[in-house]
Amino acid sequence: MSEIDEVDRGHLHRALVLAAETGDAGNRPFGAVAIAADGSVVSEGANSVATSGDVTEHAELDAITTACAEGNASRLIGGTVYASGEPCPMCSAAMVWAGVRRIVFAAKASDFGEILGGGPTFRLSCADVAQSTEVEIEVTGPALGDEALEPFRRFVAEQRERP
Repeated sequence: MSEIDEVDRGHLHRALVLAAETGDAGNRPFGAVAIAADGSVVSEGANSVATSGDVTEHAELDAITTACAEGNASRLIGGTVYASGEPCPMCSAAMVWAGVRRIVFAAKASDFGEILGGGPTFRLSCADVAQSTEVEIEVTGPALGDEALEPFRRFVAEQRERP
């Protein structure tokens, strides 16, 4: 695992903003930003499981499918996906299939899981999925420390306040 730099930090902050926005809409607070190998933004994604009714509408998968729908699938190859939370095995595998070569996440699954509660948990981490393939994929995270957990805490607090 490598250290993050200011560029990484900026993209992670954008993923956290997307997470907060989708949390405000009633979805669990997950956001993702897909970046091409040249450093340009390819797409963004947000969790919309609650509002769409589709259990596969995770943020990372949304960023990938958006890129594909816009004709930008090839720009994902060799790129990086920044995620507010550690990607689940489904999203991790999708990133492998999309050709992403670096995954950077802000909050660790076990940490945001303690805050959110409910739902299935996996013993298979994002790094486990990446390491189980023959391609080289760098996984970095958790990053941003306690700041990364803010969208999750905010979401839970807002859910308690809703009638």
